[in-house]
Amino acid sequence: MHHIIYLSWASAPLAEDQLQAILRSARRRNEQLNVTGIMVYGNQRFVQVLEGEEATVRALYEHIKRDARHHHIIAYADKPITHRAFADWAMAFQATTPQQFEEMAGYLVPTEVAVDTARLPQPDVHLIDILRSFTLP
Repeated sequence: MHHIIYLSWASAPLAEDQLQAILRSARRRNEQLNVTGIMVYGNQRFVQVLEGEEATVRALYEHIKRDARHHHIIAYADKPITHRAFADWAMAFQATTPQQFEEMAGYLVPTEVAVDTARLPQPDVHLIDILRSFTLP
């Protein structure tokens, strides 16, 4: 298993319908590729965790880097992992505020989903905490 965690800036503000289209596409693609993870969008920035087989995750990340909808991509982690932190999520997603998150059909509420961090290295736990901070009031 391998994961890549990155931050990027949206080229332009994205409307809810655009974000939902990205999410639908990401979920379909990730299910086909057996990739799991989470994507957070706020303040015109994306934070994303991609988990799966190394070659698959690297190829997907290269594809994402070519997407004109964002720029200035910075990888915070690109390394082997012992297990998936988001094993049940083809792509969990957060946009804007926690209240809006709860109202969107089909989305998971981050505060209600347990992520097993016990076997993760401390830097990865810190990155997951950062992701959660995007979604908590």
